[in-house]
Amino acid sequence: MHPKPQPTQPHAPAHEQRHRLVVEALRDVVFQFDADGQWTYLNPAWTELTGFTVEECLGQRYMDYVHPADRELSQEAQQALAARQRESCEHELRYRTREGGFRWVEVCVRPLLADDGTYLGACGTLNDITERRRATDALARRERYLTAVVEIQQRLLAAPPSEGFFERLVGPLGEASGASRAYIFEAHRAPDGDLLFSQRAEWCAPGVKPELHNPELQNMAMERLMPRLYELLSRGQSLSGRVRDFQPEERALLEPQQILSLLTLPLWVHGTLAGFIGFDNCDEEREWDKLEVDLLRAAAGAIALAMEQRQSQRSLRERELRFRRIAENASDVLYRYQLAGTRSFAFVSGVVTKNLGFTPEEHYRDPELWHRQVHPEDREVLEQLLVEPEKQDTPVVVRFQRRDGRTVWLQHVVTPVLDGAGLCVAVEGIARDITERRQFEEALKLSEASFRILMEGVPEPAVIQRDGTIIYANTALVYALGFESPREVMGRRLHEFLVDEPTPPDGTVSLVTGERRLRRRDGKVRVAEFASLPLLFDGEPAVVSIARDVTEQRQLQSRLSLADRMASMGTLAAGIAHEINNPLAFVISNLGFLLDELRRMPSVIPGGIASRPEVDEWRSVLMEAREGAERVRQIVRQLKSFSRQDEERLEAVDLHAVLDSAVMLAANEIKHRAKLKREYGPVPSVIGNEGRLCQVFLNLVVNAAQAIPEGAADKNEIRVVTRMGPDGRVVAEVQDTGAGIPQEVLGRIFDPFFTTKPVGVGTGLGLSICHGIITSLGGDISVESTPGRGTTMRVLLPASEKGARPAKPVAVAPAPTTQRGRVLIVDDEPAVGRALRRILREHDVELATSGRQALERLTADTRFHAVLCDVMMPDLGGKDLYEAVQQGGSGLERRFVFVSGGAFTQGARDFLSRVPNPTLEKPFDETAVRRVVRELVMSHPLVATGN
Repeated sequence: MHPKPQPTQPHAPAHEQRHRLVVEALRDVVFQFDADGQWTYLNPAWTELTGFTVEECLGQRYMDYVHPADRELSQEAQQALAARQRESCEHELRYRTREGGFRWVEVCVRPLLADDGTYLGACGTLNDITERRRATDALARRERYLTAVVEIQQRLLAAPPSEGFFERLVGPLGEASGASRAYIFEAHRAPDGDLLFSQRAEWCAPGVKPELHNPELQNMAMERLMPRLYELLSRGQSLSGRVRDFQPEERALLEPQQILSLLTLPLWVHGTLAGFIGFDNCDEEREWDKLEVDLLRAAAGAIALAMEQRQSQRSLRERELRFRRIAENASDVLYRYQLAGTRSFAFVSGVVTKNLGFTPEEHYRDPELWHRQVHPEDREVLEQLLVEPEKQDTPVVVRFQRRDGRTVWLQHVVTPVLDGAGLCVAVEGIARDITERRQFEEALKLSEASFRILMEGVPEPAVIQRDGTIIYANTALVYALGFESPREVMGRRLHEFLVDEPTPPDGTVSLVTGERRLRRRDGKVRVAEFASLPLLFDGEPAVVSIARDVTEQRQLQSRLSLADRMASMGTLAAGIAHEINNPLAFVISNLGFLLDELRRMPSVIPGGIASRPEVDEWRSVLMEAREGAERVRQIVRQLKSFSRQDEERLEAVDLHAVLDSAVMLAANEIKHRAKLKREYGPVPSVIGNEGRLCQVFLNLVVNAAQAIPEGAADKNEIRVVTRMGPDGRVVAEVQDTGAGIPQEVLGRIFDPFFTTKPVGVGTGLGLSICHGIITSLGGDISVESTPGRGTTMRVLLPASEKGARPAKPVAVAPAPTTQRGRVLIVDDEPAVGRALRRILREHDVELATSGRQALERLTADTRFHAVLCDVMMPDLGGKDLYEAVQQGGSGLERRFVFVSGGAFTQGARDFLSRVPNPTLEKPFDETAVRRVVRELVMSHPLVATGN
């Protein structure tokens, strides 16, 4: 409910009262405060915005209701106004609400000055922009998170994990999340085996106290101090919420750090809890939504993979160090394998025991030892190595199974031993253990595989290019382009799918950034925002691009923009129609009056002015002027139909009237391009909305005209056809003889953002919106086109259950009557009243130029046969006058006839549809005016006509 409006001055002028009523009815907050910053006026919208009543706020300092973080900005603006440094200020800030939250508003404020220039205070408006800010902040957060995830991956790939790698990762996540503090805790074992957690890295927003060196956050026994958090993290779950809702032992640890809300996510390595990452809010009790949690969980997964890689590399380094120490005291395996005679080992160095687990003596006793211990897949390689050493000009790697069952990789370099005849009699070789290097390469492949897994897990389309071609595409990109398998896009160029984008030279990759139009496999166009970064992939330079589909968002923005423009045009059209109709009413009426007088002159003044030869020319001039005025009236009627496009009410609509309106509004586009032909069949009314249908057919007619080049109007035509369809629906067709539409794009003309017009001519939304309107009305829209011959747009609409609109019966002219009636005409345009008095000159007509004047007269005298009352008047409108007379109980309200030039408010329109009284539209149909008044005079014969 609205709070009680602040009282108006009891004797204030009417225009001031109307102004105050308008201000108090506004949805925006209108305010005023004095030089001390205390509220002196607030309209009821203040309560809707903040929940505080006007009464409790008046006299209070406005600064007390501004969000603490925004008070400095507001104070600076007030000081600038008071110092006359600025004529006005506009800024965005937050106001507190009664529930403890806040609302974002757009503040427009101007100073109030005395006659001598003294600063008295300020006034202005507050426009609620909370939802817009929330939507903008949500999109910005999504961008920040995706950028942070990509940056983390880039940092992980750019440099190997080190002891300080946590610090490199926590910063981007903290900035992206908008938290006050972000940190990473790592799990480790105490000497007694207990699992402890210590903070390893921290990022803090400006002004937030760091806790990295807080001794209470090192070597924490989480299972004892915060058992609920430990249990959730151990199950792989996150903890999120407001601290004041936590358990007492948790608040005791968190509240001293001034934490109001937090989010913690587990870090799992090799299936165990290796730590957690946390985000604190110290400024407000903001909770994280599901999208934020999912994106941060993906980032936590990347960090966990990096921790896993770090542990693996740490193990690799430790093992490498052990082997390096061994290598310092021993050489590689040296051996000589005898081929002449019985094959056997002639020599094997002692280090072989360390590499294979078999002593040199065992090699001497068993010449086939290597053949039994070699990996099955490498047996043929070993045989070639020992039998044909002269063919091995490069190192050869052979896998062996050690005595303990482990596999060892030995890299062999061999040389043949030749006898005097040049025959190979032995092989001498060096075998170096490269097992560690091979394992590191496998670990590197595993890391790259983990990156692929992460990219597959990213919900947005992602692609990696090298040398201008696609070498990797995740599933989201494949589906976004309309393909079924990544193989279908591998090896192609990303620019093949970008609309209106120049293709870079072969072998080069351009960083695709910003908003781009993306063409799918089926030809449909989507709008996506790209972010691209260079990285190393498979050990070589590449470029990763991540796209976000914003088609629906851009379509919605375009629809909203179009709806705003259409609503503005409708409002403008209604206002123009209203302002033209008033003068047009008395222009047409007065021209008709003059014509009637000229016709009567021969009988009234024989031989007088009527006998002059120029009278015929005067009559012709008057008829031409009246014909021109009638044309203006028809145009105004079409504008009034167009002005109702924002109504969603469905009703029976005269389709032919809608088509005539659309054709008239598009006449300027048509006349230079083609001839217009109408072929209207007998069709019933259709179910729809007149304004919406006018918008659809205006778009179709303009499209038809723009498909035909200018300058050949006599050779082209646009045909508008209506008929009944076989299924009982009404068919309306717009046919043109233009260039037509190619068959390959015919199936996509109703897709959003698709257009056949040149760049800058069309948005690609017109036919998409038409399709949406027609289908929402229960109809269908289709197209047929032949290139070079033209296009037919076909619309099918459901017929009204009432059937065809019956033709209005032609009223039989009543027999002339000598009974005169008493008529009161109420209109704030005196010329309109005088024109009506001339039309009704056979009656006694009185004029009232305002609603209040009419009310005073009807209160004093109710003896009127008819009251012709304007609907829209500034002081007291027709609706208010009607209701005031109705409350008097005289029954005179039944004799009201309403007249209007349009520009109805919704309340006035509902009122006219509710009351049974007739309505006459300006400009007047004189016959209809006389008939309505005559009927009222004849139906109330007992009403006296004298004073």
